[in-house]
Amino acid sequence: MRTLGVVLVLIGVLLLFQQFQPAFIEPLRAYAPYIKDAFWGVTLIAFGLYLLTRKALRKLVLLLYIIYLIIYLVV
Repeated sequence: MRTLGVVLVLIGVLLLFQQFQPAFIEPLRAYAPYIKDAFWGVTLIAFGLYLLTRKALRKLVLLLYIIYLIIYLVV
């Protein structure tokens, strides 16, 4: 639950930062269609890797997927 709280706070801060400082997200705007189109592929790959890897690597896969989700939601 604590991790979910941290993720939600981070997403909220990034969304607020995007509202007040739009130039912060501007470099990612060029890649927005690619990020949005690849959502299900990235989700399936991350879920498959999460199921196949051991506990230490699961945290890494989960962290990378959360970073992708944050970028997906912000752009």
